[in-house]
Amino acid sequence: MCKINGVKLTEMREKAGMSQNALAKKLGVAESTISNYETGRSNPSEEKVDKICFILKINKDDIEIHDVGYSFSDSMGKTYEKYRRAKGFRHYMTSVDFENWINEQRDFDAEMETSEVSNALRYPLTVGNKKYITINPLFVHIPDWQRSTDMVKAKEIEENFNESKFDPIKVFLIDGKLYVADGAHRLAAFIMKNNLLGKAEKLKILVEIIDCKTMCEAVLVFLGQQAGRKPMSVSDMYRAGIEANEEDYINFKMIFDAYNIQISADLNRKENPIGKVTPTMNLLRMAKRRPESLKHAIVMIKELNWCGSTEKNAFTQRNINVLLKMESIHGTETLNLLKKHCSGAAFYESKVFPVKSNAQLFDILESEINK
Repeated sequence: MCKINGVKLTEMREKAGMSQNALAKKLGVAESTISNYETGRSNPSEEKVDKICFILKINKDDIEIHDVGYSFSDSMGKTYEKYRRAKGFRHYMTSVDFENWINEQRDFDAEMETSEVSNALRYPLTVGNKKYITINPLFVHIPDWQRSTDMVKAKEIEENFNESKFDPIKVFLIDGKLYVADGAHRLAAFIMKNNLLGKAEKLKILVEIIDCKTMCEAVLVFLGQQAGRKPMSVSDMYRAGIEANEEDYINFKMIFDAYNIQISADLNRKENPIGKVTPTMNLLRMAKRRPESLKHAIVMIKELNWCGSTEKNAFTQRNINVLLKMESIHGTETLNLLKKHCSGAAFYESKVFPVKSNAQLFDILESEINK
């Protein structure tokens, strides 16, 4: 079976001017089968996907949901999850432990290391002001002030190894010796990868040289690495996830699109949405693990007419959490009680929106329904 994005399939079918019935006939299946594909109730075989793509004149990437080996709702790679729970696997190494681990695998003397590093530095690859060399990864040392290394993360890199997808490891050059500046996890992954290869197949690593006169200068460069860097935003992650048909993001989008709620990170703007939502990690996680609860909370917000507020967004994690918590206490009568005492855009803007915490909102709503 091939997991496909049913929303994208609908979009591509309609763009081709074809009904579900017409596509079903060309594909040799029942119309209900196409409906099941588009609603996510079932997935076609690889052969059927290829045929759908031929009929609609599209690429497989347009509709296939990809597994990139990472759970965005859990903020964790699948390999990472496996080794994180594995007994006997050493999760973290301090800088001293990491250097000792590398040293145990060094089968050469200091003179050979100095000679090979010196020879590599004679003919570096220079790009602008940057200088690169390829070197045996065991020639790179770990300064004792480096941060600890997550060996599970390194194992994840090693198992998904593709050198073209990783940046060069940055190293400090001090008195002819190389010390890792950035990329310790990648260094560990290279070494683990080499341990699986035969002697003739050992990989060299590409490193970017940062010249430093002293170790103190190297420490100051290390501490200043974050200056000028902009981390990837929630919106950046969402748009990339949707473009790649990544399942966690697709699930999130399908739920909120179904209720005509504008996702703030979406570049396509709805003409008349009932509200908007920001794709936070907590909501992404809820869309994956508790989709029915999330849908129920959305319905509650709609029934209370809180989304009538055009300026003050009602579809927030706080509002969803508190409404579901109240229902766990008051049961099926919760919505009726809230509609009687807490409904309307004016109530939302004056009583709900200004609240800063879940606890405050819970107390306010409890007070209102107990009047």
